[in-house]
Amino acid sequence: MAGQLDSLFKSVASSVVKELGASFDATVTYIRKTDPTYDVATGALTTSDQIYSNLKVPIEFIDSQEQEGREVRKAKLYLTPDLIGNVQPTFEDTIVLEYGEVSTLAGTDRQVQITDIRTYRGGQEYLYIVMVRF
Repeated sequence: MAGQLDSLFKSVASSVVKELGASFDATVTYIRKTDPTYDVATGALTTSDQIYSNLKVPIEFIDSQEQEGREVRKAKLYLTPDLIGNVQPTFEDTIVLEYGEVSTLAGTDRQVQITDIRTYRGGQEYLYIVMVRF
């Protein structure tokens, strides 16, 4: 029974995120930092990024304050594992908000800082709420 509930929650979360995300005039690029590799011969440590672009996800802007003479905004992004390669988000990952033509910030991209990650799961993960500031 638990496996069936997990499958149901995962399916519902994915469906809701895609449906709500489609209504926004913004996209998200999620850049996953992969584990570095070490080349013994050269002594070089190399990293690579896995990029998931043009993601349409719900974004909830929750706060805007002035800090040190500039505006700092906070938002929640709702992601499902299938959108980001079925991996857990980390604080080392990067998210870029890309505003559409209708937005007052049209034509600008904003790299955001991940400040909190909430994982919703049963026997499997089905939803991430990622808190960001920019």
